[in-house]
Amino acid sequence: KLFDTPKKWNAFVELAKQKDNIKNYYFKKAKQPILDYFNENIDDNWICEPWGNTNYDIRWYLKDFGKNSLALAIGWRFQLVLHVNDINTFDTNLINELLKTDYSLVLTKFDRIDRQFETNIKAVENRNYYFESPFDNNFYDEDKLAWFIGNKTDEFSKQLIEKVERFIKDETITKMLYEINQKSKKNK
Repeated sequence: KLFDTPKKWNAFVELAKQKDNIKNYYFKKAKQPILDYFNENIDDNWICEPWGNTNYDIRWYLKDFGKNSLALAIGWRFQLVLHVNDINTFDTNLINELLKTDYSLVLTKFDRIDRQFETNIKAVENRNYYFESPFDNNFYDEDKLAWFIGNKTDEFSKQLIEKVERFIKDETITKMLYEINQKSKKNK
């Protein structure tokens, strides 16, 4: 009954075709303030930069080890990820083993871990954001999160910045990530 005329149906079809464009606009809208914040407030040990060719991926890595090292990222549509980009340069299995020792303190900086110890991915917190909505702490569907990113951008950015700063502003965690990268680097 909602589409009781061809005009209503066609309007719906045209809007539905624009869903990904709107979602990407929202993601891009949030990415720039986050990059701006970290480029103005980054620690001297860290580099923050866009990652890949998307409207949303950002990566924080230690200067001494480069962008292919074990690093923190917002990837795969705003998941918080501890990720090693190049397993030919860094020993992924050794990283897993190290993260099961005293270095597991690094993993405690996540609010929760939804996946861990995969080849490139060492830990993932899957879209765990809060907006006083029915989807809070459980935005497994990026389409549901997109509206909040686009319409509550400041609130979203603040949450994401807090998550990242737990890692990069903590000297102990920075030191541990430095040591993990140093120990796992092949052909030292």
